[in-house]
Formats: sequence, C-alpha cells, structure tokens
Amino acid sequence: MEALRLLRRGTSCALAALTVALAAGCGSSGSNDATVPGTTNAGPGLQTSQPPWRPEYAHLRERIRAIGLPPAGTERFHIHALLRIYVDGILSPIPANIGVNHARDIETSLHTHDRTGIVHMESTHPHRFTLGDFFAVWGVRLGPDRVGGLSGDQVHFFLNGRPLRDPAAYEMRDDDNIVIGYGTLDSFPHAPSTELLRAVRAGTIGCSARRGGRRVKSCFAPRDAQSDQR
Repeated sequence: MEALRLLRRGTSCALAALTVALAAGCGSSGSNDATVPGTTNAGPGLQTSQPPWRPEYAHLRERIRAIGLPPAGTERFHIHALLRIYVDGILSPIPANIGVNHARDIETSLHTHDRTGIVHMESTHPHRFTLGDFFAVWGVRLGPDRVGGLSGDQVHFFLNGRPLRDPAAYEMRDDDNIVIGYGTLDSFPHAPSTELLRAVRAGTIGCSARRGGRRVKSCFAPRDAQSDQR
C-alpha cells in the first residue's frame, strides 16, 4: 500500500510538472525568453540587420523555389498592395526592383518597380501571396514581433488602419494598406494615404508598358515595349 501511495504521489507530481512546462512554452528551443506566437519567414540570405534593406539577390532563386511562387508575366492575375515602414516616425524606403533583377534573368510574380511602396502581385493564375512571402523575396526576416533587426514590443503591424497579428502569414489582397511601425504607437500613421493605390488603378503610375499604342497591364511585357519608367 505504501508503494502504491508513493506511485500515485509521483504520478501527480509529474502531471503538475508537465502542466507547468506546457504553460511556460515547453519545447521552444530551450529558451526561457517569452516569444510571440506566429509565423516567421525562412530561407537563405534573409537580412536581420537594421534598415534600410537592399534587395537580396544572391539567394533569391532558392527562396522563390521554397515559397513556390507561380510564374510571372501575364495579365491573368494582377493586384496591388501598399506597404509603409516607419522607424521612430521616419519613413523607411521600400527599394525598387525587389524580386526583379534582369542581370540575373529574374522576374518574380511578387515584386516592386519603384520606391513608392506599391507591391505588385502578378501571376499566370490567382495565388495566395503572403506578406511573409514578399519579405522573403526582398530578403528580410519577418515575424510576429520582428522585421529585419527591429524586434520586441515596439514593432507594430497595421492593416487598413487596424492591428495585424501574425503578419508573415497574412494573405495580401488588392488595395491593402499595410503599415509596419517601430517605436511608440503615436509616432507613425496607422492608415496613411492610399492615393498611390488610386494612381495605380488609374494607370498613371506602375506598369505603363505599351504595345502597338495599346496599354499593356503586364509588368513584364517584352523589353522593347517597356516604357521608360523601368
């Protein structure tokens, strides 16, 4: 009987210890630091430095294969989102030609053309492009509480003026207004102007290639038909 009581007591202690371990996030790489749950993008060459970040091309093909991006260059699916990044209230630049490098013969279906912050999603068929995919194409680490080398509770994400949780997993939609801010919540706009998105819809900026006098919606029309914007 004494042995049975000891066995029961040992079992109860083990269960209690297991409960505590699970509540503390058991299995999180052995770290005692609290982590924010969510998705973090992955791939070779992702930058974890302070902004600004240049497009990373050396490992881009590997990341594209890992993400599984569809081919680019047709008019069958083409939508846009606007991205803004603020660091201590200062607008951080979004580079031109993220995902585009003609010297390496790379044209991805998720890309930028200029420094406006307009993100182009253009493919041969509809695809669920995520914000994490875009940062992977850019070559920048993105997680629930980090972007590049910026991390912690001062990193904030907003979608169309509302807080966005698990940003790397978010599937971008046409006309999305996405803001990442580092600093206090009152140091940056949560819903900046979307005038640039309206300009893209009107065809006054963005892909304005023409072929035979007719505007072509594809960002990757033949090189001799491209406008001088590129």
